[in-house]
Amino acid sequence: MEGGCQMKITVFGATGKTGSEVVRLALDRGYNVVAFVRDSRKVTIENPQLEVVQGELGDKETLRTALKGSDGVISALGPTGKPSDAELSDGIANVLSVMEEYGIKRFIVLSTTSNQDSLDKDGSRFRMRRNMIRRGRPITYEQINKYSQLVRDSNTDWTLVRIAALLTDKPLSKHIRAGYLGKDKLGSKLSRTDLAWFMLEQIDSADYVRKAPAVSN
Repeated sequence: MEGGCQMKITVFGATGKTGSEVVRLALDRGYNVVAFVRDSRKVTIENPQLEVVQGELGDKETLRTALKGSDGVISALGPTGKPSDAELSDGIANVLSVMEEYGIKRFIVLSTTSNQDSLDKDGSRFRMRRNMIRRGRPITYEQINKYSQLVRDSNTDWTLVRIAALLTDKPLSKHIRAGYLGKDKLGSKLSRTDLAWFMLEQIDSADYVRKAPAVSN
């Protein structure tokens, strides 16, 4: 995958800790990258292959500008604990709508294990964890499940990358465990850079199309 490719991708959540790593690694691969951001002043990367589009997820015209001509889309969006979190699923719905207009199929979306998968083997530990999040951060829990279901129900070639570990700022190792709760061995930590790398790996891979692997280091 790496080197010399003229692939064009659009990245949502491009100024977040994970999204900015997606942008950096994508540019390292030679991709043309469109970074969709709320505040362009937060973009610190300068590269002739990087286009920055400032806008809101509720503005379909701006979304069209960001998505036109893209070969694939990566969403590193996720709840932040702010009131705007309640609008996250509506924003993903708008992205899906514009992707359908343009016939863009590949969609890699950040999620968490709060969104259960039919391939997970449920157990008391996982139920306890979900219940803690549902009670402690109800909007977060609701939005993760709502936008994840929108993606699952879409006609895109989606992959939900479900975080199953504590995120860290450790450097890239390219060592990722991907599987399903209660079935596969997953670690307790996950580097944001490795998470970004794994998401990028899915752009032209069919391994997890219409699947939702849980990931860790």
